[in-house]
Amino acid sequence: LISCYSGLDSESAFQVMKFLSEYVKAAPNRRVVLTIHQPSSYIWNLIDNIVLLTKSRLVYQGPRKEIETFFESTGYPTPDHYNPADHYVTAVNDEFSLHELSPEEWEKAFLQWSVSRGRQNSSMRRVSSGYIFQSTSQINTNRAGAYKATVELTKRYFLNLFFNPGVLGTRVAMYFMLSLLVGILFWDLGDLTTFSSIQSRVAVLFYCVAFFVFMSIAVLPFTVIERATVEKEVRNGYYHPAIYQLSQAIASIAGTAVLAFLTTLIITTMTGLNEPYWFYLNMFLALFAAEALAQFLSHLVPHFIIGMALIAGLYGLFMLLQGFMVVPSEFPG
Repeated sequence: LISCYSGLDSESAFQVMKFLSEYVKAAPNRRVVLTIHQPSSYIWNLIDNIVLLTKSRLVYQGPRKEIETFFESTGYPTPDHYNPADHYVTAVNDEFSLHELSPEEWEKAFLQWSVSRGRQNSSMRRVSSGYIFQSTSQINTNRAGAYKATVELTKRYFLNLFFNPGVLGTRVAMYFMLSLLVGILFWDLGDLTTFSSIQSRVAVLFYCVAFFVFMSIAVLPFTVIERATVEKEVRNGYYHPAIYQLSQAIASIAGTAVLAFLTTLIITTMTGLNEPYWFYLNMFLALFAAEALAQFLSHLVPHFIIGMALIAGLYGLFMLLQGFMVVPSEFPG
């Protein structure tokens, strides 16, 4: 994790670090590696091990509880009533006016301190830029199977909806208002038997299967934002991309069902159209397929604007071939 609490207030940053600390301790062999800048004293006490760098030089690596011993040995103990993290960063950063040793001198001091404590032979190795520590214990890890990964990804999807209700709430509001307008515009259409009423029925059906489906494009920005996390997890072997797509499909069923039900309830009730069950089934399947397409394309484009333009073009093609503009029997060729 890189700067995992940047932009957060002190309490939120503390809660994030507290959660990570509890997450690590909840199961054996868990590790969280992160970079932080200017941690508070409360956050500092939640950290187990420290890697302190300056100008690519290793100044310290080891348990947090031992870092003060190192700085005391170099003649730079933390003053009373000071935040230890602030003191260490100030002491080793040669861009700060209060530092006295160069990065090379700090690296040499740490090497000598490590040798004096008998740590070099067992846990240090030479690299081009200096020395680094390596763990001598093997960490055994395992990955969840396809079933558990699907369940966990589906749960994460619903958690995202819970913490970001606007993702689905905005679409519900839009579908509600547009369905209401359609119902008002085509009020009691089912009771009419004129030729123009047939044209109106065609217009209603086209609008529902074309524009309501087109609005599924709204899911694209949210899936593109999550893509970086998904790619990292896939490359780390947590799950196969097909598992992610499957979990997204399963999780989207509930939201799609709600949108299709809302649209069907309002339009069929106000217009008096027959066969509301068939109307619902067609709306559900159309929305489900449209959302699946949006989810799929979100992982193929670098930016959601490009994805929205691409999906808009595809939906425009679908509208032409649905049979409302030209009946299939009259298609060229």
